[in-house]
Amino acid sequence: MTRSLPSLFLSFFALTLICLQGVFGYIEPGLYVIQTLDNKFLSIGPVPPVFPPHDVPAQLTTNPHEVEIWDVRPAGDGGYTIRQRQRGDSKMTYGLNQDEGRAVIVSAMKAPQSWAVDYAGDGRFTIGVVNQDNLVTVNGREFPPVVLRPANGSPDQRWRFVQMDRSSSARGGMYGKSRFNLQCGL
Repeated sequence: MTRSLPSLFLSFFALTLICLQGVFGYIEPGLYVIQTLDNKFLSIGPVPPVFPPHDVPAQLTTNPHEVEIWDVRPAGDGGYTIRQRQRGDSKMTYGLNQDEGRAVIVSAMKAPQSWAVDYAGDGRFTIGVVNQDNLVTVNGREFPPVVLRPANGSPDQRWRFVQMDRSSSARGGMYGKSRFNLQCGL
């Protein structure tokens, strides 16, 4: 089977673009804030002060004092775990999970599930259930505010992962002039 030179060139060009997208769209392990396209941040809602702690719906916030720092780590299945970074002396961390329905929750009692984090172009990513078509989606003004829906290409399914500058987060610089504040306009 012979192929024409233009056909081979187009095939090579397409494969090169796919490889470059993978290289530039890679999420490296680390600490991030996760932001919607309309400048809201993935957060943890009010957690009742009971033990064991209840699972609660993931929230969105614009308040810089409620912004969570998420620890994103590779999971064994090619996905990532997304866990809230511990605060101060707290021994509790909350992992991002899905409930039995379509809500995206945070849980201190369940191990965080593995999420597919895929590059969607223009510095944006989708977060989805590994090997499924369900993506983490902003639910508008409805409750719960963050749900799983089939992929539809909408901006409500696109997220920015803003990596925290290790030195500024270690100094508590999140509310000062850290890289996070400069990138997110706070």
